[in-house]
Amino acid sequence: QFLSEHSPVFDAMFFGDFAEKGKEELEIKDVVYEEFLDLLDLAYLRTMEITDHTVSNILKIADRFQIEGIVKQSEKHLIQSEGFNDVQKLLFADKYRLASLKDHCLMTAEYIARIKTFPEYDSLSDSMKAEISDRLVEISNRRVIFE
Repeated sequence: QFLSEHSPVFDAMFFGDFAEKGKEELEIKDVVYEEFLDLLDLAYLRTMEITDHTVSNILKIADRFQIEGIVKQSEKHLIQSEGFNDVQKLLFADKYRLASLKDHCLMTAEYIARIKTFPEYDSLSDSMKAEISDRLVEISNRRVIFE
């Protein structure tokens, strides 16, 4: 029941009209056992902290099972982290729809002008590239006004 309180996906599995309903055990495919334990620790015990090493896997699982609280914790970690460059952070923001992280990265004017030089740039979605271009135009327009 604990998982269903934090995740609409688990709620549907346990209490919806699915084959898993009423089963003692539930097989979760494509999830590494240790990574799922980390997720449970974050949600239930709260003794673990998200690190640069764990954030990618935690975010992947939390997003898959729609555990918003842990998605938000992961986003907060990424905003504060110095272990990822801003393009890598934008990849996370793009993939997991992390609006605050995206906004944080796009407000960093020092790097935005050279963002296309990062190898990860090509992996961004077209919509993220469009937002980056819009931000560059905005910065350029501001410079013209102040010059």
